[in-house]
Amino acid sequence: MSDFQPDDSRYVGRRVRAIRARRGISQQVLADRAGLSRGAIAKYENGERPIDSRRTLLALASALGVMVGDLTGHEQEKFDPATAGFHMAVPEIETVLWSRGNVTDTRPPRSLDELAALAHTATEIRNNCDYATLGPMLVPMLTDGYRHIRDANSACAEQAWDVFGNVAYGVASALRARGYHALAWTAAQEAERAAAHVGQAAPLAAAAFSQGQIMLSRTGALPSALARTMGTAEKIAADVRTVGDIETFGMLHLQASLVAATMGRDPEPHLAEATEQAGRLADAKPNTSVARNETFGPANVALWRMSAAMEKREPGQVLALAPQLSPADLPNEGRRAQYFVEIGRAHAMQRNYRDSLYALLRAEHAAPQHVRNMVHVRELVGHMMRSARRELTTGDLGRLARRVGVVPA
Repeated sequence: MSDFQPDDSRYVGRRVRAIRARRGISQQVLADRAGLSRGAIAKYENGERPIDSRRTLLALASALGVMVGDLTGHEQEKFDPATAGFHMAVPEIETVLWSRGNVTDTRPPRSLDELAALAHTATEIRNNCDYATLGPMLVPMLTDGYRHIRDANSACAEQAWDVFGNVAYGVASALRARGYHALAWTAAQEAERAAAHVGQAAPLAAAAFSQGQIMLSRTGALPSALARTMGTAEKIAADVRTVGDIETFGMLHLQASLVAATMGRDPEPHLAEATEQAGRLADAKPNTSVARNETFGPANVALWRMSAAMEKREPGQVLALAPQLSPADLPNEGRRAQYFVEIGRAHAMQRNYRDSLYALLRAEHAAPQHVRNMVHVRELVGHMMRSARRELTTGDLGRLARRVGVVPA
């Protein structure tokens, strides 16, 4: 028996049970609605099995008539001291988006070139999952972007819209990653509006990718997410020539692979197309738009292949793919963290808890702010605290459990 007692309010199954009870429905009714067995529902609710796939999480949220955040406890993340700076910036981001930049701000705006350079720096910070640093940067960037599209003359209007669209895309990505999906959608719509003004392949692909990622968090929106990404991919395919075009077009196919896997479909056609696009990068023309996704490449395609296999509940395939990819080849700390999270999830699914723990610790080391608030990580750590042997729970696992918040600090 562990000296550490898990906080039962933090695992998803306990919230499922509480909401089901308030709804006045039985485990069998919930199972029928979600397409699961009653035994699986009982194990989720009792903490005997973690909810370790996006597909199951979405099915339960839909069956209960709630948002995914109602099951994952997103509100608790807002009080994490490590990311307080980001969450404190969200109300101001909301104001800037709602008012389209018509806010009180006496600062002289950055030039377009300065704003583009800062947006690139912000992208690197976001990809490395340093949200505490990123949060305070977003409001002035977004405000300056709005100023430029409002005040630009005809000679620099396209550049202004291009830079603004890149800023809006980055804001949407950051908000989505921290669980502010509705506000992220507003920012993604602004990125789409900018892309329409620019009319090039890369901004259009980036906006569609952002929207597809946000819809992946919504019950019932998976068909629309797939249609949005693939509809845009088909629309721009003939115009994909530059490095940025290929990167953003390839990411649409990676997004489609994960959506397809979540829907129980075959992700391989999308992964194959992404692999082909990655092979074009070396000979591609230079960018004409600032819109890019520098994470795209052969290594990231391999990582998304692991994620698709995990979503299909194929842990053996994940562990077979892992040695073929070196974490050093991945483009940033966020991607390296995801690599180890997928390995940890796969080991846990096979009840190799010690190997799972080591993988999760490596993921946390790469991107602590991100990993400590991941639903899958909290679920797995809480499950291992209830299931693993005492010598594991009182050592590294117990300390990790405190850091991710599944036991009292």
